[in-house]
Amino acid sequence: MTDSVQTQQQTVSSAKTKARFTPKMDNFRTSLMYEGLTLKKNPENQSIADLKRKYAR
Repeated sequence: MTDSVQTQQQTVSSAKTKARFTPKMDNFRTSLMYEGLTLKKNPENQSIADLKRKYAR
């Protein structure tokens, strides 16, 4: 293989395995509070029927 082809393959493979940043929920809430925002206080466990009713158009 040529060096350019091998470099392109390494770039593609590293892009697939790159970890995606996900903040911890406590840190996210703290950050929102500094900006004057809050998360909605919804019940954690909603049924599928409840969600369908809520988002029905």
